Amino acid sequence: MQISIPKFRHFSISKNNFFVIVLSISVISFSLTLLYSPNDVFGKTNNINNNKNDGNQDKFKLNVGINLINIKEKNPQVFKLIAFINGDIQTKIIELKKNATVSKDSKIITPFYFDKTNNVSEINVGDEYFVCGYMVKSIDIVNASSNNQLMPYDCNEGGIVSTTKDSIGLFSTMNKFVESSSIYQANSKTSSLVDSNNKEVKITLLNPLDAKKIKDLDNVQFTAMVKGEYQIKKMNIKNEIKKSKIKDTLKVPFTFNRNTDIGPVQVGDYYFGCITANDYWSKEHSECEKRFIQHLDKSNDLPVAH
Repeated sequence: MQISIPKFRHFSISKNNFFVIVLSISVISFSLTLLYSPNDVFGKTNNINNNKNDGNQDKFKLNVGINLINIKEKNPQVFKLIAFINGDIQTKIIELKKNATVSKDSKIITPFYFDKTNNVSEINVGDEYFVCGYMVKSIDIVNASSNNQLMPYDCNEGGIVSTTKDSIGLFSTMNKFVESSSIYQANSKTSSLVDSNNKEVKITLLNPLDAKKIKDLDNVQFTAMVKGEYQIKKMNIKNEIKKSKIKDTLKVPFTFNRNTDIGPVQVGDYYFGCITANDYWSKEHSECEKRFIQHLDKSNDLPVAH
């Protein structure tokens, strides 16, 4: 009996077909890795970005930009920065030659990190905040001191749009400094001996009790800042009303030493006042207002709560 064995045809693959098959397997393999690997490339990228905050990824980050163009003729060397957010206030000294990188467009970017929650409040979209920058040293600081002139500064304010980060700029214009200089020059012509000898500056924050129901608050912080110096007062407004028998407006007084590390407080200096409380207002937990110092012989009043 003769067994017939079927003949199989030889299976052959061209070079082009072989390349297509290998390439397809590689693409499928890489796709599966992206979908299922616990250490995928996207995760690594996110981790790298988070670590750039130097361990501050859980904090609110405020980038402050200093524009050197408008003050370059003063040859600035050192800046004092002060930033207020959510009842917290921080200061920072920037030395251009030591700890600052100036970009090609003559700007410095420096970050501030704030706790998102503290014992007074938590950061909320809509919260008001402020930043001020003071030029402390320059080549002509001796001439500026002998002429009793104000050193260049700038202040800016904003409303928080994100509970994680924000950016704000200083010295993009010199409007506030020009106005300060005008007030100072006008006062210097008529200033009395009492003004020149006064060693204190008084600021009073005015808060109507019917404004945003502040009379019902029991954990409130008030902050005042002038010429880079700040003070904080915490109080229970309910208790304060009972103790002082206030009828319409809560007055929170602050007394500052007129001499500061960047020069004496002058008529015309810019100053801020803020109120912070978690239950202050649903749209903002911090409200800030600002004015120019007008008096050295009596209190400078600033309405804060509205």
